[in-house]
Amino acid sequence: MAPFYQDTKMDSLFTTRDPAYHNALKKPIAQLFSMTNMRNYEPHADECTAIFLKSMKDLQGKPVDLAIWLQWYAFDVIGNITFQRKFGFMEQRRDVDHMIRGIDEALKYVKVITEDEIERYDQEEKDTGRTDFLAQIRGKQAKDGSISQRDEMNHLSNNLVYQKLVAEIEEADRNGGLSEFVTYEECLKLTYLQAVIKEAMRMHPGVGFPLERFVPPEGAVICGTHLPGGTNICMSAPTVHYDKAIFGADVHEFRPERWLETTPDQLKTMDRAFLAFGYGARTCIGKNISIMEMGKFVPQIFRHFDIEWASPKPEWETHAAWFWKQSEIIVKFVSR
Repeated sequence: MAPFYQDTKMDSLFTTRDPAYHNALKKPIAQLFSMTNMRNYEPHADECTAIFLKSMKDLQGKPVDLAIWLQWYAFDVIGNITFQRKFGFMEQRRDVDHMIRGIDEALKYVKVITEDEIERYDQEEKDTGRTDFLAQIRGKQAKDGSISQRDEMNHLSNNLVYQKLVAEIEEADRNGGLSEFVTYEECLKLTYLQAVIKEAMRMHPGVGFPLERFVPPEGAVICGTHLPGGTNICMSAPTVHYDKAIFGADVHEFRPERWLETTPDQLKTMDRAFLAFGYGARTCIGKNISIMEMGKFVPQIFRHFDIEWASPKPEWETHAAWFWKQSEIIVKFVSR
């Protein structure tokens, strides 16, 4: 799963085992992924949300596979944030260039796209108003030279709950607490929304396989057991997230209230065991972008639409490889 540069595989933040190399890759661009920098990316997400809303109005009352549309939305947002140019999935309503069908080849495809976009950026007249990731990282490189071309390529490379959530969004809207496009700052004030998002990620973390680490050469004592250097150990987010000692006896229930009703000390324990984005130095660097997207997108959709289940099946499908992927989320959008 490592990207390629000049036909040579290079380790990325995702694949390298070397802590020093990982830190060297992460340090120059960490600020670009910080929560304080998310407001620079909000207009790019809003532009894609507008396309999604228009599309659902066009298709309202008709069954649509929300799994496909959400993936199209996510790809277009990342394209817009990264290059200030969408891939066009939602506008064309299809898998452009079969990128999603060929997801196993995605890293090589992204490598080609990234090189083309860097060349296009360098040749065009500069727009000082650009706030996308590429413009910021190119500007940072020009300013202090802290990011090499190689590393630049690397980085570019249940109903009651539903009613309660909608009621919170409607109340905020009536009270003037939501902009035309919900801002990240506004979504943080929707406490039930935040609990719903967190509970969804607890029950359905994006990464389904174990998060592996290698014990350092000197060895380590873990849970009272000494493990020699080089031992491959791991934690499984789905397993930890269903630990009754941490999240309560009702871990198999989707209950957002668990994040709001618990004691401060227990909440700290739950947060420490929350592995939807990994943990520690290897936490997913795109965590804040994902949190921003979900926080802005969900209330924007529910203030405009009711969503009805339209599949003959009682549930959607999930498939696990490295990531969990949903399919057959057949729903109907109805304007409110």
